[in-house]
Amino acid sequence: MSDKNEDNRLVEFERLNLVGKAVFITGTTFKLVGDLLNTVVESVGEIITDVEKSFNEGANPNIDEAKIIDESVDDR
Repeated sequence: MSDKNEDNRLVEFERLNLVGKAVFITGTTFKLVGDLLNTVVESVGEIITDVEKSFNEGANPNIDEAKIIDESVDDR
């Protein structure tokens, strides 16, 4: 039976051989990138939810969509 703390044990980086160091660095990099992507996805999801909520709260069913009445070119 494996112990849950087995994955969180401290590893002395200096005592690892070349393959161990490569695996350690690769694993750490993947974990950091995964955490970063997770944070980005959660943030984008919250932003999308907030935008949709704000849009739905601000929508007035008595007002039609905006229409362009006149377009003019500014020749400066």
